[in-house]
Amino acid sequence: MAEQEEYQYLLAMGTPADWNAGKGSLYYIEDQNGEKALPVFTTAERAEEFARTNFESVEAHMQMFESVPMSHIPPLTEGRFMVMPLGIEHVAKAAAMADADYLIRDPRPGDQQEILRLKE
Repeated sequence: MAEQEEYQYLLAMGTPADWNAGKGSLYYIEDQNGEKALPVFTTAERAEEFARTNFESVEAHMQMFESVPMSHIPPLTEGRFMVMPLGIEHVAKAAAMADADYLIRDPRPGDQQEILRLKE
């Protein structure tokens, strides 16, 4: 019996049509040290809850505006995002595409976060 691949879930700004038009991007967090963290979720529901909580705030939009090209703004302002299920190998490729310094697993409020450092 073949082993079923375990999926992790990432957030992407835009819809499939936005991505096909070159206007989609992976959601990442830039920390106070200028490092990029890629949030990785263990369930699609956790990813959606995080997105709804964080993408509906004005502060989140302002922070994202500072890091994306003008062509990518409509997916942000219109709340267009996707939850992407990826296998471990594809999570690694996504982290490389985003030039992430570390992954945050199921981000939550507070200082206690589960992280995987990718770069030193």
